[in-house]
Amino acid sequence: MSERKLMKDYFNEDLAKHYAADISKVYPGFDSENFIKDAVKGIEGGRMSERIEVFARQLRNYLPDDYTEATGIITEVLGLENEQFYFPFEKMYYYRALAKFIELYGLNDFEQSMKAIEEVTKRDTAEFAIRPFIENDYDKVEAVFKEWGNSDNAHLRRLVTEGPRPRLPWAKKLDFLRDDVQENFKLLKPFLNDPSRYVEKSVANHLNDISKYYPEEVVFFLNEHINETSPFIVRRALRTLKKLENDNALQLLERLK
Repeated sequence: MSERKLMKDYFNEDLAKHYAADISKVYPGFDSENFIKDAVKGIEGGRMSERIEVFARQLRNYLPDDYTEATGIITEVLGLENEQFYFPFEKMYYYRALAKFIELYGLNDFEQSMKAIEEVTKRDTAEFAIRPFIENDYDKVEAVFKEWGNSDNAHLRRLVTEGPRPRLPWAKKLDFLRDDVQENFKLLKPFLNDPSRYVEKSVANHLNDISKYYPEEVVFFLNEHINETSPFIVRRALRTLKKLENDNALQLLERLK
């Protein structure tokens, strides 16, 4: 029986060669040989997050210095948009270092970064890449969120609800929007009965995150909007409070029976 491949092991020499081959097609000046050599040397012994960052930093070293040109090349190698959801890691890992590139180097070029994040999200997710922009200037991000929130593309709508999650897995904790939990509720309200379960799951997870800080506020919010909220969201959003046997949460869940 073959040993199960660890997630970190996807970020290996084969990925370096894959990036080099794809990028060289649209940017013939790419130094594939040295990129592969430096990437492989950098990832040795690293955890998954460290390996992703190594790839992103080596892309910065070998792509053009101009950020717009560099992200233009990245966008060109992304391939077809993804119409699936809940796809396995082996179909998404390719995009992680490309999104990390934007996260690390895009803060000073907001417009270009939002364009690149939008394209990455349509293939995988840029939920990590968007977070520094939220922290830096949420007013500007909020305007983009309004546009994405009205999109027919469920990946974009999900980014609006997933990116600002206070306790997004594998990411550092994020403060509430404008330091006010009501701003998070305001953000989530339009998605309480989204046509995509992919988006609804994100909304519920976001509310569950909030419940670990403001349990009664989450129950109040869901009670207030119970007629416009998917039962799936209510049940999933209250799963932590259910385990804690929160009386108000249990009463609300009883109403769904």
